[in-house]
Amino acid sequence: MYVIVIGMGQVGRHVLRTLEVERHDIVAIDSDPDVVRDVEENHDVMTMVGYGASPKVLKNARAAEADLVVAVTDDDEVNLLAAITAKHLGARRVIARAQGDEWARCTNETGVDYGFLGIDVVLNPRVLLAQEIAKVARSHGALEVIDLAADRVELVKMKLDKGSRLLHKPFAKLQMPDQTLVAAIVRDGDVLVPAGADRLMPDDGAYIIGLPDRILAAEDLFSAQREARRVAIVGGGVVGKALARPLVREGARVTIIEQRRDVADELAATLDGVTVVCGDGTNLDLLLEEEIGRSDLFAAVSHEDEVNLMACLLARRTGVTRTVALCHRPDYMDIYRQLGVDITLSPRIVASDHVLRYAKQSDVKSLTTLEDGKAEIIELVASEGSRAVGVPIKSQQMSFPPQAIIIAIIGRDRVIVPGGDDVIHAGETVLVLTKRSARNGVARLFKPRVL
Repeated sequence: MYVIVIGMGQVGRHVLRTLEVERHDIVAIDSDPDVVRDVEENHDVMTMVGYGASPKVLKNARAAEADLVVAVTDDDEVNLLAAITAKHLGARRVIARAQGDEWARCTNETGVDYGFLGIDVVLNPRVLLAQEIAKVARSHGALEVIDLAADRVELVKMKLDKGSRLLHKPFAKLQMPDQTLVAAIVRDGDVLVPAGADRLMPDDGAYIIGLPDRILAAEDLFSAQREARRVAIVGGGVVGKALARPLVREGARVTIIEQRRDVADELAATLDGVTVVCGDGTNLDLLLEEEIGRSDLFAAVSHEDEVNLMACLLARRTGVTRTVALCHRPDYMDIYRQLGVDITLSPRIVASDHVLRYAKQSDVKSLTTLEDGKAEIIELVASEGSRAVGVPIKSQQMSFPPQAIIIAIIGRDRVIVPGGDDVIHAGETVLVLTKRSARNGVARLFKPRVL
């Protein structure tokens, strides 16, 4: 696949690294010669210095031959114009990032718009990030919620409560609700696909897969928390507004703390059912005065990482049980978690993951990565005549790699979280959680056998 990536910020570099590993032909474009020089020193890709929306630059980059053009500079207008121009020149598919408030409306509340201005996909990572936090708010204590298969399957990350009756119990004896499954455990920074004799240990995290109407029952085995009915938000920008609206519709009591008077006044005038407080979210006296400690979820989503971190730490002191911090610099995320922030989210990582989701065109589609790429969810279609078709999943004929697990089967008339006795039919879509080392072995099981 021939790919042009415009903008070598953190999103562009992450996309570049991932596609480079898969041996695609890539051209990296940036207007800063120093940035391009750094790319040349660290990546085996073609490079160009120039204005990414320039027809001349795009022609020189052979945009007419490109299978994909990704525009992810820090300037929304440049991204949109670059995508439009590349499409006009003949690029097969184009993706643009547009994250400002002005473009939040064009991507509606999903954060994604298809076909806007002729662009195949327009992403607003700030709105996407707000949707991630809203999913966490609806959960029963989840640290991460990922929708798969057009929202027909959910994957959630849970942390075991101290004293949970699931601790030290073999996986073979775990009694999970029907149509749910513990797909992986997170231990000491690694992702493990558990075997029947493995046990959940203190401080483990767990990824649970399930149908949407069953997943809450599975979460209840791991946590005593319920959905957030009181939510406090620090920051009234794109993320704060996009988070408040769906929560209010679902009956939650939402308070937004915004320091800028003009922004706070606008929020108060446009957000029905939201309490808006003009003040500093890192002021402990203000948090106590507004009874923020009674909140079920506290989300600090301002433009400043330091404010988000400090606000979460102070919210903890007031009694908040679950905190979320927006972290613009992904390299800080581990530090946030070590300091006690429950959930850290980066708009740059959200943007990168969604770009890559739409970028990959192989028979094996990567839907999302877990734990900074230590594992991933892939989607395959079971071919007629492949070893995966027509036999129980537990049979020897499948010979499934140990560091991979089938987590869902999606057919025309069914969506199931399978057990060992279930059978995959030809043409059905299968979701697999796998380590990268097992990816090729999994893919071979779903291809037709060569006689």
